[in-house]
Amino acid sequence: MINMTKWDEIKKYTSKKVDENLKIVELDEEYLPRAIGFKYYPLVIERAKGSRVWDKDGNEYIDFLTSAAVFNVGHAHPKVVEAIKEQVDKFLNYTIGYLYTEPPVRLAELLSEMTPGDFEKKVTFGFSGSDAVDSSIKASRAYTKKVHIISFRHSYHGMTYGALSVTGIVDEKVKSIVQPMSNVHIVDYPDPYRNPWNIDGYENPSELANRALDEVEKKIKELNGDVAGIILEPIQGDAGVVIPPLEFIKGLKKLTDEYGMVFIDEEVQTGMGRTGKWWAIEHFEVVPDLLVSAKALGGGMPISAVVGRAEIMDSVPSPLFVFTHVGHAVNASAAIATIKVIKEEKLVERAKELGDYALKRFRELQEEYPIIGDVRGKGLMIGVDIVKEGTKDPNRELAQKICWRAWEKGLIIITFGKHGNVLRIAPPLTISKEDFDRGIEIIEEAIKDAINGKVPDDVIKFLRAW
Repeated sequence: MINMTKWDEIKKYTSKKVDENLKIVELDEEYLPRAIGFKYYPLVIERAKGSRVWDKDGNEYIDFLTSAAVFNVGHAHPKVVEAIKEQVDKFLNYTIGYLYTEPPVRLAELLSEMTPGDFEKKVTFGFSGSDAVDSSIKASRAYTKKVHIISFRHSYHGMTYGALSVTGIVDEKVKSIVQPMSNVHIVDYPDPYRNPWNIDGYENPSELANRALDEVEKKIKELNGDVAGIILEPIQGDAGVVIPPLEFIKGLKKLTDEYGMVFIDEEVQTGMGRTGKWWAIEHFEVVPDLLVSAKALGGGMPISAVVGRAEIMDSVPSPLFVFTHVGHAVNASAAIATIKVIKEEKLVERAKELGDYALKRFRELQEEYPIIGDVRGKGLMIGVDIVKEGTKDPNRELAQKICWRAWEKGLIIITFGKHGNVLRIAPPLTISKEDFDRGIEIIEEAIKDAINGKVPDDVIKFLRAW
């Protein structure tokens, strides 16, 4: 475990001011369990606004992480803050488990209108993507009266029991320590760049899609059709922005219809305009049975939602969707304001415009730097895959060094991906062109320094990375 003595050593490797940050880092390590997350560098948030963040030592950063794709409308958007204050002045919350409040009803109405499908819908709420995934599993099993759930390798769905159980990126040995839910089956996802069938999915998308669909159907048949639902991220996020072939998503929907399963579209990271459409599933021309939203939904406040066919949602008996603070009035008010901001400021369109520009810029860098093996993304959800030159072999340490140097230069960026070697590009959708360009410039500067040996190997010990 990294202790304060070792953190003091950081001053040997950076000229950045970190003294005030380190005081909180020390307390964090004393009082918070390590399992609470990954930590990349000693950056303690003091203030945030728009696409900028300031730490305890007064260092200023451009934010390309956005609190893990949460602040799509930027940090502390004034209209979201105003909605929060207005609701706080009325009342904080009152449980809708027994009485009624207006904000969650208005939010449910909005979500029903703006999600795919012209059928009757109903909505339930929670506080995180994790608990929303759990609710989607409940609904699938209640509606179909079936048991099994199929998920995908390298997926990330959350850390509550149900969500962890269907998460495919956590090592099974690690998961086994806490005895995850049974009757979950994880199959391979069609990654065009790296997949177990060694198919070039960019050149042969149909072949890759059919191979993955064959595996899914084989598993359904092994389970005698007793599958309640299939849950997937239409674009795998923490796997490193993995975009499957169009034919795969279409074929998967056909399988769920054929075998009487629920199609669960997990849009925790991909939703709310992040990919250049309101929902990533819209890129694939498929209408899901259930859609899961969280992260950016609340504009920074903790709220999640499952939006689905009314008959599926109504199949869950009372009180199995109840949390005391379900549909929390303040959080729901923030979510309504967030949706209005995205619409009024045309942030879905802006995500596409800036995303197309970013892909062009990063692909130009790919031509210049052979350590960039792949660049992929939709909208402002982009992954830059760092490899050993001349191969597809992941280069996790080099990717971490690039993040380290970017932090020193004033950019918040981390790695993720199934091999921990992908640079995560997820700025606010409101980011200015100037900040966006400067962030990309910092990444190029960091790449140059890292490949030229200007970032010491020893900095790796300070990064608790994916």
